[in-house]
Amino acid sequence: MELFFLILGFIVIIKATSVLVDCASALAIKCKVPKILIALTIVAFGTSAPEIGISFSSIASNNDTMAFANVIGSCIVNVFLIIGLGAIINPLRIKHTTIKKELPLLFIITTSFAVLMLDSLFNPLTSNYFFSK
Repeated sequence: MELFFLILGFIVIIKATSVLVDCASALAIKCKVPKILIALTIVAFGTSAPEIGISFSSIASNNDTMAFANVIGSCIVNVFLIIGLGAIINPLRIKHTTIKKELPLLFIITTSFAVLMLDSLFNPLTSNYFFSK
């Protein structure tokens, strides 16, 4: 019986995905949105949906650390593994403006996040690292 429900779940997921993509594509065409934008949005939602489910489940079971680790792990995998594999398969062409504007912003945000996580106000598992009393 469990195998039946597993197969049924896969069938429902595949059919729901097909319907979602078809409806989103039709909506994009009707609203004159570029197809690449709607495709990237669907991919972004599809890759983030499991993390959202895990985070909600871990918060509901009072496991905040798991939700936090899920977010950090997802960011690491998305930035390094996915982009890295893509760059190995097909080298990326990066514009000078991206290097000049977006990479420093990414560095500032990442550094700020790391500093904030060293403070016990944001992460109760640590003592105050920078702002000792």
